[in-house]
Amino acid sequence: MPKPITNRFTHNHQLLDDGSMAFECSSDLKTWPWLALPPHDPIVVQTINYWVPVETGETKGTFDRNKWTALTITEWSCGKSGVGHAVRGIAEPTDESRRMDYKVTYYDEKDRIVYIISGSGVVFQNRDFETWRGKAKAKMAKLPKIQKFEYAPAEMTGAELQQESYLSPFITGKSISAMAYITKDNGFIPVHRHISGSGDHVNATHLADVGLQFACLLNDGAALHCTGGTMEFNRFVELDHPFEITLTDDRRAENTIGLTMHQAGKLCASVTIKYEEK
Repeated sequence: MPKPITNRFTHNHQLLDDGSMAFECSSDLKTWPWLALPPHDPIVVQTINYWVPVETGETKGTFDRNKWTALTITEWSCGKSGVGHAVRGIAEPTDESRRMDYKVTYYDEKDRIVYIISGSGVVFQNRDFETWRGKAKAKMAKLPKIQKFEYAPAEMTGAELQQESYLSPFITGKSISAMAYITKDNGFIPVHRHISGSGDHVNATHLADVGLQFACLLNDGAALHCTGGTMEFNRFVELDHPFEITLTDDRRAENTIGLTMHQAGKLCASVTIKYEEK
């Protein structure tokens, strides 16, 4: 069973006449250290993308926190540069036949759109999740251990600190690719100052951040601002094992790239990152 959650990011929920739910967002930097980042940073977007659908769904009765769930697809678009952090939002009504779908619009204190995020998930109803995950991790543990991993310099990946840079330099080959290596140590607070999670696997926040880091590396270390993206998940990416990121859609003229992420030869995620220079 998932661990109980004590902190809540949203509060003052109000069910509106049209079935949507209005709510307010926490601004407690001590509880949510990722609020120190700019509002459109993928770490902020994807962390909110966990807490808000869970909490609003739980309040509306469409989400059961006692069941294991997983995000399968998500899409986000950011508002204009210069907006503040989200202070409130509105979650659209949920189709009862698609209870794990959601779409939320977030606003800053001046009522400007910060971002619009939608997505869908799955509930593990007929599977012993913990046993299944244990077997998957045991299988990966049999693979050779990484003795040394060369991380690209932080100034090339847009990371503020070197320990928050997850990518290798580009790999020479037919396609443009790099390896990423996220561990139980460098993947979470306190080594990484802003990313939290269950510690069971590399999470969506990591993968969105890796996507933007890849875009920075692809643009010779340019400082980039994320304006939106999509992520589709096929399987969990395991911690403590490298995974490969490959450029599959190069639309740099449109400030957009498409990536695939493979681990142990299996497709784990497909990611699109949209960006502009800061």
